[in-house]
Amino acid sequence: MVETAPNPRTRPAARRAGRSGPPPLITIAVPAFNRPALLAEALASIDRQTTRLPIEVIVCDDGRMQETRAVVGQFGRADYFYLENEEALGAVGNWNRCLRAARGEFVMVLHEDDALYPWYMEAVLPRMREGLAAVCMKTSRGATQPALARPGPADSTAYPPSYFLKSAMTPFPGVLMRRDIALRLGGFDEKWGPIADYEFWYRLACAGRIEVVQAVGAFYRVGPGQWTERVWGRMLRLTHLLRLRIAREQFPEKPRAARWVARFFTWRNARCYRERFGDGPAVLRRCLDMGRIALARVPAGWVWQALKFASGTKSLHLRLGHDAGRTPQIQQGSRGPDRLAA
Repeated sequence: MVETAPNPRTRPAARRAGRSGPPPLITIAVPAFNRPALLAEALASIDRQTTRLPIEVIVCDDGRMQETRAVVGQFGRADYFYLENEEALGAVGNWNRCLRAARGEFVMVLHEDDALYPWYMEAVLPRMREGLAAVCMKTSRGATQPALARPGPADSTAYPPSYFLKSAMTPFPGVLMRRDIALRLGGFDEKWGPIADYEFWYRLACAGRIEVVQAVGAFYRVGPGQWTERVWGRMLRLTHLLRLRIAREQFPEKPRAARWVARFFTWRNARCYRERFGDGPAVLRRCLDMGRIALARVPAGWVWQALKFASGTKSLHLRLGHDAGRTPQIQQGSRGPDRLAA
């Protein structure tokens, strides 16, 4: 279980500024918005790490509740900082604020309703080496953080760009990325809205190697009122567009097969959304119609294994730059990639 934060009466107020000295190895940046109780759990999970490293923790507050600032101050640590946004940035804008404010060589954006297990830093530290774009761990999920036994030694495996045709390597929490690469890529693209993280992880994978430690080290909270619940129709549409883009870029010599895989996994997503939310917008029906493709009823695990086999070592790592992993087809217009393709 997650520990509660220390008594606020015994701790100094949150530090607002004055960050100085040599940059830390790691910045954990928490984009906050008016959920101080959950923020306390997230910060407590950082405080309980079994390995002490040169880190800083910054809370970028987009809601500016007094309670949020007080929670940060409760921990009384010199490496915990409270940064109040001068104006509301929105979810994705605040993620980018976290990247810009970080000073560490590696940075993690940890949502205020998520958490780390105590062994997270100890598990990823051996993987933090030159040439790595990001390292992450598997996550547990639920309304509350489940208690888990400490895992034994675990291997890590690469997650190349072509694998994103199925999904991102992990939900948001627990991704530790190279800050310089994240900034050179331009951060999270707000045009992708609720899947801006998925799209960014793909570009990050195009820019360098991502490794996944094969053990659970982070917690992803799933509960009512989340962004997914409000905009799942748009998420479904954008996810399919992103898959079609990945199919074009990663399998240019096998366009028909790659489009089939994109439709297969989008159809599977649509079924899950219908089970969770019921019948919905027209995009749901269009995506459910993708189940008419040949071989749609084969087990998803078979398709996933076939995708990994087809990927081999030939995943395309596009050039490192602001447009890494992007194509002209997706950048048309100012409203973003909202047109559904087949």
